[in-house]
Amino acid sequence: MTQAPRPGGSGPSGRRGPRKRGPAPRGQADAVNRSRPIYDSTRRPGRPAGPARPGDARRPGQGTGRRPAPGARFSGPPEAEERRGPAMPSDPREAALRILFEVETRSAFSDRLLDVAHGAAAANPDAKPADQALLHELVKGTLRWRGRIDWALDQRVHIGLGQVTPWIRNVLRLGAYQLLFLDRVPAHAAVDESVKLATKYGHPGTAGLVNSVLRRLAEEGPAIEWPAGDDVASLAVFGSHPEWMVSRWLERFGADATRALLLANNAPARLGLRVNALKGTRDQLIARLADEGVRAEPAAFAADLVWIDGNHAPMAIRAFRDGACTAQDESECLVARLLAPQTHERVLDLCAAPGGKCTHIAELIGDEGEVWAMERQAVRIGSIEQNLKRLGLHSVHVVEGDGRRYAFPMPFDRVLVDAPCSGLGVLGRRADARWRKTEVALDDMPPVQLDLLLAAAQHARPGGVIVYSVCSFEPEETDHVVERLLRESPSLVLESAHGLLPDAVVDEQGFMRVLPHVHGCDGAFAARFRKT
Repeated sequence: MTQAPRPGGSGPSGRRGPRKRGPAPRGQADAVNRSRPIYDSTRRPGRPAGPARPGDARRPGQGTGRRPAPGARFSGPPEAEERRGPAMPSDPREAALRILFEVETRSAFSDRLLDVAHGAAAANPDAKPADQALLHELVKGTLRWRGRIDWALDQRVHIGLGQVTPWIRNVLRLGAYQLLFLDRVPAHAAVDESVKLATKYGHPGTAGLVNSVLRRLAEEGPAIEWPAGDDVASLAVFGSHPEWMVSRWLERFGADATRALLLANNAPARLGLRVNALKGTRDQLIARLADEGVRAEPAAFAADLVWIDGNHAPMAIRAFRDGACTAQDESECLVARLLAPQTHERVLDLCAAPGGKCTHIAELIGDEGEVWAMERQAVRIGSIEQNLKRLGLHSVHVVEGDGRRYAFPMPFDRVLVDAPCSGLGVLGRRADARWRKTEVALDDMPPVQLDLLLAAAQHARPGGVIVYSVCSFEPEETDHVVERLLRESPSLVLESAHGLLPDAVVDEQGFMRVLPHVHGCDGAFAARFRKT
């Protein structure tokens, strides 16, 4: 990580020492008690059945699962904890249950826990690829369709699904997903395996409950009439999204488009690979992937991207491991093209982790120039540096700091603000996010986004370019932020994305606006400004 030079000497106190990547920039020095329901399954497997104890809702062999209070000290960040484990069972259904429990009770990220499980399987010569595929499908599918599944289960659990403890609630969801959505899993197998899990993670009473509910669901499933109305409640069940999200989209897009958006978010997310332009062309990447037995096709809008056919983890692809490509969605891949960096320019990426866009910028300038990658969270800097090493890039200098307050002494030709946001455009890729997010994010994020943009305006040279992007299409984080920025920073002029991006992803205002149900990829927004 390179420490950016600061006026008067070293950086602020408490900042970590500099780490370098690539050559030093030209002319520069080296430079954050309630009672339990009757179906209690919170005891750890292997403990004799008995009265529940306060604070006993914990995952097997682990602590309470409660998040520490704000400001508490960790032995490591939550991300590191999720990467470490616990060690996942080899049985895919039990591993899926563990992950679903963690997602619900700790707001854990399912992708990180799946990475743990897949990583352990990769190191186990006895692991079966079919089991890993089933694990991935069970976790992602159950989370995508949790709203519809809960609606069906709640009508068949006599005390209500909300009164069942988390372990058994997720056993029921897991079994219901197999019965309602997976044709290749026999109904008896889905029921029997769920009962085994209920026995292990509960007691005979919970096993009986699971057996009764799932057998009834197996019989009645084909005849279930899902809500088909155009009202918020019906659409929320039909499309398996929280009502507050559906309400917003229904008002803005109408019933038909909202239904299409919900279904697009529930389609399995595709893997996109962006070619490393320093190591070949897109056609050459497609040919190389074919040699590995991986079928790929060109993306519709992003000239650098291919879509992968089938379920492949990036690290399982040799071309990825060798640095010939980077995993990225098509909408993300368009942002650096909108920035349009040129060779030998100095470019700032103000919110860089995990590094997808800053590495794209470096590739677009032929790795000849300076790309400064700012990241506030020290734990995420490693992901940027790993990507740089894998791709063989030397023009990127990683800086730890808060982009809203960091004082660079030199101006930049172009500045990218890929700001933190609600993430409502990527709900199809992050299946758990819809159940974790609240509408509060749409109040909390815009002030941060505006502060980052105002800082970017200070960093850009006269005549320089600023691009603002978010993986959201909500007005509070898109049009409204742009309007406020133009009011508060009169030196900035809005420029159209026409001519830089395909017309299909540019709206009448000149913004890049990508919608999952229209463009077939993650939702995103981007705007381009020129500093006068």
